[in-house]
Amino acid sequence: MSLFPLKYREIHKKKPYRRQNAPKAPFSPQWPYPPVCPMQISQEATTVMTNKRQECAGCKKKITERYLLKALDQYWHEDCLKCSCCDCRLGEVGSTLYTKANLLLCRRDYLRLFGTTGYCSACSKMIPAFELVMRAKSNVYHLECFACQQCNHRFCVGDRFYLCDNKILCEYDYEERMVFANMSYNYNALSHLKRQAHNLSDDVSSGYGSPSPNSL
Repeated sequence: MSLFPLKYREIHKKKPYRRQNAPKAPFSPQWPYPPVCPMQISQEATTVMTNKRQECAGCKKKITERYLLKALDQYWHEDCLKCSCCDCRLGEVGSTLYTKANLLLCRRDYLRLFGTTGYCSACSKMIPAFELVMRAKSNVYHLECFACQQCNHRFCVGDRFYLCDNKILCEYDYEERMVFANMSYNYNALSHLKRQAHNLSDDVSSGYGSPSPNSL
């Protein structure tokens, strides 16, 4: 990130939020996590800096450098405002920082430690935020869970799959299910016709609705 000719650059703390219409999960997941917002830049006259040196919240020393960072309502050396996990300089890797459990975190480590994409539609287990996933409409799956839920066939690139009753099926199992469904429908229709034919033959044998022998 290039240095701007400013008094300081300000990084705002972002708190996790929950959408009003966020989908409910089996056991209260903490998601979605906040998006990265553009950095808001504040300017201040250089004379203010020379009159009063700010104290770094990290090392507790006076900031004598030309540039400083402001985050969490405190001032920092650029080298002191670092991610507690990967030790990267937060002013260089992004426009936001995150705090949780007394840690200062970059976006990547925050999502890696505390984030989640949601829950797998096959195994119902949590999916970490940075794990690759497969999607079918609104369903999300682990890569290893994205298989036919009838025969466990693992899909390859170009394979067709079907979402039936919220379950993933390969083409063979889907067609097989459709065949049996049609057979069941045809069997029920045939049984209904047989019952009607049987009732009709009973009516004829009993003479109901048949012409009288004495009629002309």
